[in-house]
Amino acid sequence: MTARLLTAEEVALQLGIELDTLYRYARSGRIRGLKIGNLWRFYEADVDAFIQSRRYQPSGAPPSNVALLTEVLTTGGPRRGGVVCGALRHGYEELDRSATRLAAALRRDGVAAGDRVVVILPTCSEFLVACFAIWKLGAIAVPEFVGIRPPNLRHMLADARPSALIVDDPVAQRIDELRAELPLDGVRAILIKDATFTLSGLESVAVHALNELLDDAALEKGFKPVHARPDQVVLLNYTSGSTGTPKGVMHTHESVLAGAEFTRRFHAVGPADSIVIPLPLHHGLAFRQLFAYALSDATIILATDIYQALRLLKDYHPTALVLVPAAANLVLDHFAAVLGEASRHLRYVEVGSAAFAPERLARFRELLPHTKVHLPYGLTEARVGFLERGSEGAYNRIATVATGLELFVIDADGQRVASGQTGNIVLRGQGLMLGYWGQSGEHFEHYKANGFATGDLGRLMPDGSVELLGRMDDMLKIGGRKVNPTEVEVALARHPAVADSAVAAVSDPNGVFETQLHAFVVLHRGAAATEEELLSFARQQIEPYKLPGKIHFRTSLPKSAVGKILRSELARERAAASVTPVSGTRNSQEEEGQR
Repeated sequence: MTARLLTAEEVALQLGIELDTLYRYARSGRIRGLKIGNLWRFYEADVDAFIQSRRYQPSGAPPSNVALLTEVLTTGGPRRGGVVCGALRHGYEELDRSATRLAAALRRDGVAAGDRVVVILPTCSEFLVACFAIWKLGAIAVPEFVGIRPPNLRHMLADARPSALIVDDPVAQRIDELRAELPLDGVRAILIKDATFTLSGLESVAVHALNELLDDAALEKGFKPVHARPDQVVLLNYTSGSTGTPKGVMHTHESVLAGAEFTRRFHAVGPADSIVIPLPLHHGLAFRQLFAYALSDATIILATDIYQALRLLKDYHPTALVLVPAAANLVLDHFAAVLGEASRHLRYVEVGSAAFAPERLARFRELLPHTKVHLPYGLTEARVGFLERGSEGAYNRIATVATGLELFVIDADGQRVASGQTGNIVLRGQGLMLGYWGQSGEHFEHYKANGFATGDLGRLMPDGSVELLGRMDDMLKIGGRKVNPTEVEVALARHPAVADSAVAAVSDPNGVFETQLHAFVVLHRGAAATEEELLSFARQQIEPYKLPGKIHFRTSLPKSAVGKILRSELARERAAASVTPVSGTRNSQEEEGQR
């Protein structure tokens, strides 16, 4: 059967766009086309693919013009799923009623559509209620980690300019202590979960006990939610700031739903499923699962930490579990038997947000013979896909990409690279952020047409897949040569005595080179290894110029709330150290004890 070619005029009419716009899409590669002389022609199948990539329609959900997340989650008759938090179970209809009450209270305090509302809560059902309430108002949720550092808190408040804060008692006390330093102008209301004290000196700010509002049924009367557009911003996630100043990533109803729907379909989540989530709910890894399960009318079981999560595995027999590598390693070292028992009922486990050594992953999979173990690849800016084992043994091949999301690699000139070449990974399509808070509309249009350059270094493989090689700004220049720190870390982690490792470039003004490669290693409890032994082991796997100049033994590595190693902190720490690094023949406890 011959493929049908369409003229530019026919395609523009079918898509409802101007010819100039169509030509711009074709030149940028957003829609595939053939240029024959001065004329463009398009295959009908490519036009259909372009239309489908722009359309979001969750299976079993309301029509695509119903964008508001709470409408998606509460339409379709009685629901039997819900959220388990501690000893309490909350059905989705109950959570929706609580969200209506909270939305009404926020509106009463002056919060309106488009306003930002900061949510800093621990892992609890109130987090979900707060998000629903904010979206009912057409406002924007700004979720953050309860352990957010004061500089990041100041920056986020100054940048987002929220109208209200929803926090727990410890965070409220911290805000009270830092009040003179925080930009709270514009805040109309502060709602405190489990409040044990009252904020004072905030005459223009309404301060409420969150729990009292959620119990006030009278607030529901007469409340009408705002019906939002699919392209309306509903979420403002701030990056960690590990690669610079934290930036506010804007997600729309459509991009949030696209990420959740991809997760739901990939894992085939249904009403009979349940998941244990022992992570901060603001983080993309937990957030994506949270709404995938809510969309599926499935059960979400919240855990405050990995220890509670292990108890919940025994009590509830969930079908899924999500972990960060640090928690996975802890389970391997101390609770392997619990994990082995859970294999009988766990359908899948996601272990994400940081590198997981291949040997540790292999051991993890041995303990779960009947369970699929997935390593997700995602960014604050997009929910992307999953990783498989790459050409060099590490799990860095981006094998599965979200439906409607295109992933490709470009060189320094913005051109797509050839097979075997490396460059910047670019994402385009559904599930991608609208842009960064404060950017102009031109930036948003650029992301739509050209994609978002992630800053991740990738290699295009002969089969068309892409191998993830680390952050482009993490690439270290040592003696004029570029070194990928992840490659060195993986090589060190393969040693049986090594539990964890990190590599950073440290200023070395008195040395041969301006910077020197330093490795920071944590050994398994009871294990022993010398610097010379580890260097000899790594030398068998990587080129000599990639070998660390020094190895520091430690009892732990600085990490973010979801397990990402903070290499920049290690580099700053060593640069500021006033003592000479101790010989690698000492163990980690001896070296840290000297400092």
